[in-house]
Amino acid sequence: MAEGVAALDPTAFLREHVADRLRKRIEELRSQVARFERELEDRLAAEATLEFVLEGAGGGAWYVNVDGEDIRVERTPARPPIVRLTQSRDDWEALARAGLGVGAPPGAGDLTRARIARLATLKGTLEFRLVTDDGQRRVLVQFGDADATSPRCAVTVRADDARRMQSGELTPQAAFLQGLARLEGDVALAMQVGAALFF
Repeated sequence: MAEGVAALDPTAFLREHVADRLRKRIEELRSQVARFERELEDRLAAEATLEFVLEGAGGGAWYVNVDGEDIRVERTPARPPIVRLTQSRDDWEALARAGLGVGAPPGAGDLTRARIARLATLKGTLEFRLVTDDGQRRVLVQFGDADATSPRCAVTVRADDARRMQSGELTPQAAFLQGLARLEGDVALAMQVGAALFF
């Protein structure tokens, strides 16, 4: 041992650098488990109907009826829809093949009791314009009994960036700040929808 340097106490060192770290990790895991349990409880309490409308040949209306973990795709609604997505059959096919499902906004497919309560307060229609290699694809997202033919605002984003938002790689806030998403029209409605979907 070097002269003038105090000897380390192995017991104190191991307590501080090993035992304390292991205890802290256990507490972190307990906290995560508690958060997951609350999230699961919120998801299992979800009750809602989403309506998907495809216009044109081979179109129609489909309903996703959610009752906790009982999630059914049916041709009749179990309750009034909280959200209605409308798009052409061609646009839906293109977006589905591009990995964007029915073109729903990111976060819309993650239903919890709390999110459903927030969505139920919204009134208005947004138009999502997704720019793909073969043109622009449209999805109307209607909340409440709003007129679907008159969207109050439109959000334009490239399909690649929409995929990044769905995966969580890109936040909607960052997309707007970086100019990757453009908003036209009623900014207040867009902010209400963003708050309902992402918070």
